[in-house]
Amino acid sequence: MTIGFIGNFSISYTTENDRKWSFEKLGHKVITFQEDKTKAEDIINSLDNIDVLFYSHTHGWDIPKLKEVFAECKSRSIPTASVHLDLWRGLKRWHDVGNESTWHTEYVFTPDGTGEWPEGVNHRYMRPGVKESSCYIAQPDPVKYPHEIIFVGSDGYHPEYQQRPQLINFLKQTYGSKFGLYGGSGYPTIREHELNVLYATAKIAVGDSCFSQSDTPIKKYYSDRIPETMARSAFLIHPRNKFLEHLPIEFYNNLDDLREKIDYWTQKENETERKKRASIAHEYAKKHDTYTKIGEEILKIVFNKLKNAKV
Repeated sequence: MTIGFIGNFSISYTTENDRKWSFEKLGHKVITFQEDKTKAEDIINSLDNIDVLFYSHTHGWDIPKLKEVFAECKSRSIPTASVHLDLWRGLKRWHDVGNESTWHTEYVFTPDGTGEWPEGVNHRYMRPGVKESSCYIAQPDPVKYPHEIIFVGSDGYHPEYQQRPQLINFLKQTYGSKFGLYGGSGYPTIREHELNVLYATAKIAVGDSCFSQSDTPIKKYYSDRIPETMARSAFLIHPRNKFLEHLPIEFYNNLDDLREKIDYWTQKENETERKKRASIAHEYAKKHDTYTKIGEEILKIVFNKLKNAKV
């Protein structure tokens, strides 16, 4: 089929480009519309050649009359779906739910499994994933990436979730030069092949997900950092969360427990077991969490080929 896709395709490592690659891997043609440069008329004029229209919104960008595009699709029986890794619940952006164009497609897919949504929002849970071609183990480069312990992501975060900067400060103060931050303000951002090299080199990748460390985590929600990290065979330590216990990663309960886990798994005598567990996580991500597999699941739901889908 031919898939229309509104999103950010301006740089190679966006999630939209990962999904586009995955749809093409499945044999579909993808027509892209760059969100900050496309007009509603451009999309409407292309609808004769489109079987389904996907939308991934970048906060701060807007296409005037986009809701009218989705209404036109409905009149032509062209399915529409928003697909996002973003979390809205519990954050300032929650006021956008039901209002911003994302919420006016026929389906809305996010990794929030709470199940409570405003009237008119046809939300479906969909876990985060990783591009299939990123699922490989690179050659380590300890000269380029000398840190035993790393965090990949921003040190600043949503003000509603203060545990992220607390976590980063703890790692800096506890491990000093052994710790490396990649992606924070003023720090290098690592993408694509170099990210595989980084994860293959570090002994420990620390992660977190928004609200994961709270007493009431968002049901089923977790950051795409988890599949992105597992797929590259890193040993991931993540805050314990009752909704994530099926994942083959290491969990910690608090910062003292995190210190104990890091100290244990960086010991030489535990290296073989650490690498074994990282390999198990790598295989899990390849089998369950690629955007190729997730793309198939989304298309089955959108085209009602799988009734009462459980994903």
